[in-house]
Amino acid sequence: MNNRRPRVSIGLPVYNGERFLGKTLDSLLAQTYADFELIVSDNASTDGTADICRRYAEKDRRVRYSRTTENIGAGRNFNRVFELSNGEYFKWASADDLCQPDHLARCLDVLDNDDTVVLAYPKARFIDENGCLLNINDPGWDLRSQAAHERFRFAIYACHWVNSLYGLIRARALAKTRLMPAYPAGDYRLLAELSLEGKFVEIPDYFFLRRIHSGASSQNIKNFRWSTEFEAENRTGTSLPLWHLGFDHLITILKSGLGARHKSSLIVSLVRSMWRQHERLSQELKFCFMAYLNPLNHGASRKL
Repeated sequence: MNNRRPRVSIGLPVYNGERFLGKTLDSLLAQTYADFELIVSDNASTDGTADICRRYAEKDRRVRYSRTTENIGAGRNFNRVFELSNGEYFKWASADDLCQPDHLARCLDVLDNDDTVVLAYPKARFIDENGCLLNINDPGWDLRSQAAHERFRFAIYACHWVNSLYGLIRARALAKTRLMPAYPAGDYRLLAELSLEGKFVEIPDYFFLRRIHSGASSQNIKNFRWSTEFEAENRTGTSLPLWHLGFDHLITILKSGLGARHKSSLIVSLVRSMWRQHERLSQELKFCFMAYLNPLNHGASRKL
């Protein structure tokens, strides 16, 4: 490719992803829409990730490989690929999922034809570590309401899959958010902020394959020790993901351009949502209290 700005940027943050990374890169480079750059940010991996990335960068000029000198945390690495991007549209990719060849083309068609849409994504099927289909259903985030406060209300109550985050996003809308925070489940905050910028459209075709395996973050989110150690910056094991998310939603509501009536209504919805999850909120506090009493046993030992 020449030095002109590509229409689409794909950002792939990775840490020790050698097991599935090659297949993921193959699926992205096989897209029928080819005017894109693929930015891979290697978060100081200690396995064969670097060698795989260098091979792909050498054989395809669309691949840009960047490596951090130290582990900067999953959230910061997630944001880093967007900060390095140049495209009008942006897509995140994980190191273990697969995209069907028409994934980009179909999402781009939606965004090009409706300025009110900020995110387009296809329906997802779920596969295991061997590529076999799993019987899992994803309700999706098909948010076509004209009312921004109703789209945000959906995000407050949502507690299911966030496959929509791996669709195609209007870069200028994404730049208005705070991007990914440094706590597990922070993708809910990001999607909530983005919902205030425009509609989400789900394409009724299965162009995304979400891989479920023991090392996936989605399979460990209810493990409190794992959750609090998810970010490399968090050495103390005192993260409160659900509390952080609730307070972040509140900040987003208060700083939004919504009217007072809609803000008040959303705050009520937020309080109700947190009350429904009061048991987990209590567990987070209990875990952090125990970490405070016995920091040596609760200190972080895992980097992602």
